[in-house]
Amino acid sequence: MARTEEHMQTRTPRPSRKARRNSRITPVFPLLLLETMRDMDRPEEVLEDEDLTVSLPRRFGLSDVVGRQIHRFQEEVRRRRPQGIAEMEDLIRLVIRRPDAEAIFREAGRRIARHSWQERAAALRRTLRFVPRPIGLFTATRAASRLFRQLVGESRVHIQRRPVEMHIAGSLTARADPSGAACSFYSGALEELLNRYTGRTYQVLHSQCLARGADLCEWTVRVS
Repeated sequence: MARTEEHMQTRTPRPSRKARRNSRITPVFPLLLLETMRDMDRPEEVLEDEDLTVSLPRRFGLSDVVGRQIHRFQEEVRRRRPQGIAEMEDLIRLVIRRPDAEAIFREAGRRIARHSWQERAAALRRTLRFVPRPIGLFTATRAASRLFRQLVGESRVHIQRRPVEMHIAGSLTARADPSGAACSFYSGALEELLNRYTGRTYQVLHSQCLARGADLCEWTVRVS
C-alpha cells in the first residue's frame, strides 16, 4: 500500500535499517486488534426477518478473511513469533478505514493490557491490592515500559513516573494513521494497566501527536 503524503512529511525521521531489523512487535498486538474488530461486528441480536446472507457480509470483522488471519495470529502467539513493522502498518491502515476505528483501537489496547496483567503471577496481583498507591503506581509504570517495548516496534518509548507521562518518538500508530486515531491503542493500554495495578481509575489523554504535527506523541495521565 502506497504511503500517503502525510506520512512522508512527518518531522521525526524514520529509524535506521538496523533499528528496523532489531525491532520486535508481539503477535498479541495484531491478534487482539483483529479479535476486537470481529467482536464489535457481531450483531447483538438477529431479527426474525433478517437475511444474514445480506447483512453479515457488510461486517468485515466476521468475514472469512479476518477469521483466517485470527487463526494465523493465534499460531504466531503460540510460537511467540515477532511480527514485522510493515505488516503491522498495513493492518492499522485496514482498521482506520472504519468509522469506529478509534473505539476499536482503544478497546484492543485495553485487551492487551488485561492480557499482560493476567500473565503476572496471581500472588503478585493479589498483593498489589494492598500496597500503598505510590508502590502500585511504580509497579504499573515498570510493567507499562516492559509491555510497550513489545508494541512500538522500532519507535522509542519513555514513561515518566512523576507525574506519569508517556512519550513515543516515531510512533508506529501515528505513522500508519495520519488522523491519529490509531494512537488510541496506546491510550487504552496505558489506561488499563494503571487501573489494574493501582485499583484506581485513571484517564489517559493523548496530549500531543506526531500525526497532528508534533515532534513526538505524548500521553498525560490524571486521576478520574
